[in-house]
Amino acid sequence: MSLTPDFIAHICTVLGNGGAARPDVDIGLREAFPGIPFSVCSDNDIPSRVKPIACGEGFALYGINTSDHCAALTTDLDTAGGIAIALIDDDD
Repeated sequence: MSLTPDFIAHICTVLGNGGAARPDVDIGLREAFPGIPFSVCSDNDIPSRVKPIACGEGFALYGINTSDHCAALTTDLDTAGGIAIALIDDDD
């Protein structure tokens, strides 16, 4: 499955209404969408120069380019093979 704007919108819907903060949300997404890596982190862990591919209430999504030896964040859906779910703390 490739990362498309429709797929990203679907993930935003799944993560909405506090769903992004559910324990083990990344595990559930990996089970629902085999072959696509999902990872959860704090938005504070993402460099400010990197722009999200989508945002929702309490989270931002970043593409992960997994084509090279080391994974890297990307805004290009054509090269993104995974998604980082960055949780946004209201205190930030």
